[in-house]
Amino acid sequence: MSNSKEAILQELRTRTPKSGEFWQQAKDLVPGGLISGARKMEPYPVYVDHSKGAYTWDIDGNRYIDCAMSFGVHVLGHGPEAVLKALHEQCERGMSYGMPHTREVEFTRRLIECVPCAEIAMVCNTGTESTMLAWRLMRAATGKHMIAKFEGCYHGWHDYAQWSVFADPETMGPEDRPHMSPGSAGIPDGAKNTVLVLPFNDNAFQLIQAHAHELAGVAIEPVLGGGMLTVDAAFLEKLRDVTRKAGVLLHFDEVITGFRLALGGCQELTGVLPDVATYGKIIGGGLPIGAVACSKEMVAIAQKTDDGFSAAGTFSGNPLTLTTGAAMLKYLQQNSHIYPDMMAKGEFLRNGFNDWCASKGYPFCMTGIGSMFQIHAKAELPVFPRDLLGQDQDALAELQLHFRLNNVILPWMHLAFFSAAHTQEDIDAMLQTFKASVAGVMAARA
Repeated sequence: MSNSKEAILQELRTRTPKSGEFWQQAKDLVPGGLISGARKMEPYPVYVDHSKGAYTWDIDGNRYIDCAMSFGVHVLGHGPEAVLKALHEQCERGMSYGMPHTREVEFTRRLIECVPCAEIAMVCNTGTESTMLAWRLMRAATGKHMIAKFEGCYHGWHDYAQWSVFADPETMGPEDRPHMSPGSAGIPDGAKNTVLVLPFNDNAFQLIQAHAHELAGVAIEPVLGGGMLTVDAAFLEKLRDVTRKAGVLLHFDEVITGFRLALGGCQELTGVLPDVATYGKIIGGGLPIGAVACSKEMVAIAQKTDDGFSAAGTFSGNPLTLTTGAAMLKYLQQNSHIYPDMMAKGEFLRNGFNDWCASKGYPFCMTGIGSMFQIHAKAELPVFPRDLLGQDQDALAELQLHFRLNNVILPWMHLAFFSAAHTQEDIDAMLQTFKASVAGVMAARA
């Protein structure tokens, strides 16, 4: 068939009539037709019937190699038996208690055993909640009101975090002192006054020192979810040194990297230990969760403040989530060999794609680490958030259509994941699809 965008869109509509019907209904019931804006696709989203292992089937019966993995949740693939067994057993015992239960002890003990910086843990419901909780904790423990975050880092969608998540040529300001750029309408100016945006260069360290008197903490993603850009270990080491000397707490947001790259996440890989770390996704075994891990001293100091430190949530630590989470963490502790295997498969995928694009002279590349990856419409590998500027967005949108046409599914923003359930044959098929898709985009533009 033709490689033209309209021809591919028509083919996708032909293949997915039921999804099209549900999309029309959703647009009348939900703002924009989407419960989460991250789920948008052309010509309309994939409506899922079921998933298992490395694959997802839509309601029209099409099977896809799943490179979304619920935005990184499923490190073992969809529906691992150990987790399903635990979930089914717990469903018979109760779905929500609002009172303590024994899984709290098992889950938090396993989390603390794996996280290098952890002596104590608090559980909430999402990754966004975990960063809200961590930032409140840092403020309470230091008596200071401001949190610094790096340009290009995503720490959830709450008002304090959604600043300068993506570099915008019109609003980003100078490289050494980025401007504050809100990621949504409706964020009050009061939230802006408690956040400092840092650049990915040495000027960040100068800004931390200059604002140390008002900075409670500095937050960073060791791997940026937006772009799949890995922060250099030497930069993290210097950040650790500077924050410690300045009396500022350091927060690693490992919602995406935690338990995906290693049992101890980026802390294990880099040897750099923060004061507090946040988690989500994988640690719930497929159910919603967030967690904060830190030292006992940090919590004790926060609790001794005049107002005390508190956090709550009806579903925080509910028995279903902590049962599946405990089963997931137990499996990962007993089967940590999956991590070097996924690291090797990721390198095979990225190197194969990048070498092929370079040999063809095609302006595309793939970044990432381990089982995390992202395709960019750039010839040179981006290193920093501002390196992501200038991409051909139309080409990326067309790539997405080719992927879907070839039965490989990725989120629309192209950040992608595979799992331990993805075999080498799946990785080979993904690589061939990515190559064919790039070739199709380039042929349509010839």
